[in-house]
Amino acid sequence: MKEQTGLNKPQGAITVIWCLFTLLVGTLFLFASQNIFYSWELDNLSTRQKLFSANPQNRSQISPIVLITYDQKTIGSATYNRLFGTGLSRSTAAYAIRFFKRVQTRGVIFDISFNGGVHYQDREGDRALAESLKGTRNFASLLSFDSTEKPSLSYQAQTPLTQKTLQQNAITVNGLAQFPIFSERYRYGSLLPPYSDLLGSPMRFFSANSFTYKSILNLKSEEDTKEEARRWLPFSIYGGRVFPSIPLGALLQGEKNLTLSENGVLSWDNGKIDLGQDGLPLIKWYGHGVYLNRPVYPEVSFSDVALSEVILECRENPAQPICGIIPLPKEPLVQPDAFQDKFNLIGFTLPNKSDTHKTIYSPQYYGLYIVANMLDNALHNDFVHPAPFWMNLLISLLLPGLLLLMIWRFRSVWVSLLMALTLALGQFLLSIYAYNHWNLWLYTVQPVLATFVCFGGFYIYRYRKEFKKRQQMRYAFGKYVSPAVLQIIEQHPEKVTLGGERREMTFLFSDIRGFTAFSDKNPPEMVQSFLTQYFSTMNKIILHSYHGSINKLIGDAIMAYWGFPLENEDHAFLAVSAAMAMREAMLAWHHEEGKLPITIGIGINTGEAVIGNIGSEDFMDFTVIGDAVNVASRLEGANKEYGTSIIISAATYERVKDRIHVRQLGWAELKGKGTKIEVFEPLGFI
Repeated sequence: MKEQTGLNKPQGAITVIWCLFTLLVGTLFLFASQNIFYSWELDNLSTRQKLFSANPQNRSQISPIVLITYDQKTIGSATYNRLFGTGLSRSTAAYAIRFFKRVQTRGVIFDISFNGGVHYQDREGDRALAESLKGTRNFASLLSFDSTEKPSLSYQAQTPLTQKTLQQNAITVNGLAQFPIFSERYRYGSLLPPYSDLLGSPMRFFSANSFTYKSILNLKSEEDTKEEARRWLPFSIYGGRVFPSIPLGALLQGEKNLTLSENGVLSWDNGKIDLGQDGLPLIKWYGHGVYLNRPVYPEVSFSDVALSEVILECRENPAQPICGIIPLPKEPLVQPDAFQDKFNLIGFTLPNKSDTHKTIYSPQYYGLYIVANMLDNALHNDFVHPAPFWMNLLISLLLPGLLLLMIWRFRSVWVSLLMALTLALGQFLLSIYAYNHWNLWLYTVQPVLATFVCFGGFYIYRYRKEFKKRQQMRYAFGKYVSPAVLQIIEQHPEKVTLGGERREMTFLFSDIRGFTAFSDKNPPEMVQSFLTQYFSTMNKIILHSYHGSINKLIGDAIMAYWGFPLENEDHAFLAVSAAMAMREAMLAWHHEEGKLPITIGIGINTGEAVIGNIGSEDFMDFTVIGDAVNVASRLEGANKEYGTSIIISAATYERVKDRIHVRQLGWAELKGKGTKIEVFEPLGFI
């Protein structure tokens, strides 16, 4: 038997057109409502970033970044506290600066703002720090801008020396006006300036505002409801001047003039970074060992660096006062060569410090780690950019389109569901690959939703269509079989497949006497009306009152049977009972006004026959074949000979003799039969 694997063409075309329309409307709705789904896309992006690192190998082998941390060891070291005191005096930073002056570094960046706050009144430390900076280059600290005027100062309120220092650290970005987001969102009105001893020193100053919680759906007002650090802010504007953030400032190496193209490429003499169409690229997270349980960038305790510088200086000049405070190790704890040609970031990793921020890894992720990730991105120009709208829309149409091809090819809901799940997984894997290799943020939630909207819409449509077809079948079959039989067929549709089944059954044939002459004398409309009334009465008795099935209506004749598909041992009794009820109905018919007086003949026989669908795949006829059927038909005709209305065979009589009164008619030789059979006329119930 040939397997049916596809939709037939007319139904399939209508279904696919409907599904394509649903898909298009659904996809456009998804993108029109993308603000609703954007939060889900961010969650999905975070999952990708956390579970599938953009580069699984140790970043220390790729990126020249070292972290020097004010950590628990620094504040908890007895040696450190005895040498430098329990506070975090800026004089200790001077030791770190002198340590890094011993080697050629690519940059030493303090992720700390050295400004003149009241709680930082340490003039001796300030002077020591300023003195240590003499003759240096590529040493930098932060400028913390604010959107308020108090307690910080506007640019116009700063001292001339502060303004001069700020002007020296500002950069020029040609083409910045093409990205109004910077002037609208990241123009700050206030700054607490560096303390006076640092003004005019070789230290450079970068913007501390190096990342943003804001997402870019609407350049004017849309906010990321997740409030996580996600995007890199390359520069900030203060007093009409542009200041680079830490990663950009570290790469510029003193370069002042930059160009920003209309497609978001920021370039200068020795490098370039792709900022993307909105100017704020997504941070490509490499994580950190504290949260991923694996090293990402090497970490050195600040206490080891400061103490190592003391050891080296005391080796060079033992007469210094600090050399006699405590016994010192003979060798430094870290060697300056370990920081050669590195970007050395110095910052806090203390839980009680305020420099923690919410990221995909933790609600309290140290700012130093964020700076390291952003600097890594800037070094390799691998910030992540959202895929353009057309690309996400294309994928959202392509995935359901592929699903439609499978639905067109296979009718199985399980095959279609497997395909939908495979496409969803494929899109997720593609998004991971695009993130890792192309620095592209492909949407996943919306294409997958569009795919399952198509899947669900198609099968809802098909279910409704099948339900309607089932209702039509119920209505059609209800004209031929009883409700009980119809229920069996619905529960076991295999019973109406091509092929037959041998079964013992009881068959009934009925015929109207003189119908041929009646139809010849009357117009077709009257004949049709008469048959409609007659069959309505007979069918109700057979189907509903006695749970039989009608196989055929041939002219004025009825062929009915009992015993299939219901396996009822009373099939003979039900058939005889139905015949007597039909006889009573005809007697009542004679007394109804306007009804033509008619008589009928009924023949009933019980025996084995083959019942089922006979024919081909293109056309089937549900019928019954066997000698028992022919005998019932011959018995119906024998009523004329005996002057009766109902004749049953001996086989039927044996099954009803304890419940039905009969009159023995003798032995009848039926037409076409070579032998005689005993026949009976049922009279009534016992």
